[in-house]
Amino acid sequence: MSFPGGSGTLDLFLSRSRVATVASVPVCLAAMVFFIMEEGWHFSLLLCCVLPPIAAYLGIRGMREIRAGLAATGLALAVATLPLAFVLASIEAS
Repeated sequence: MSFPGGSGTLDLFLSRSRVATVASVPVCLAAMVFFIMEEGWHFSLLLCCVLPPIAAYLGIRGMREIRAGLAATGLALAVATLPLAFVLASIEAS
């Protein structure tokens, strides 16, 4: 299990998942602050405050316990946070 074009080792996948999930926390928090100031979205962007720390916890825990499923779940949450917030914001605006 690895990223496309990677060497395919489990350790590489776990470390990249951990880095991606931890890096999603400041990105989502910055996007949340920006969009609340600019657009006035409130409820949908609460996901940006809740889901990235959970994803980072799962990514770190998956690396520590060598569990690829846990790390993949954290990575999926980290990747899906912003699109989910945008979908909820569009529903909230209508």
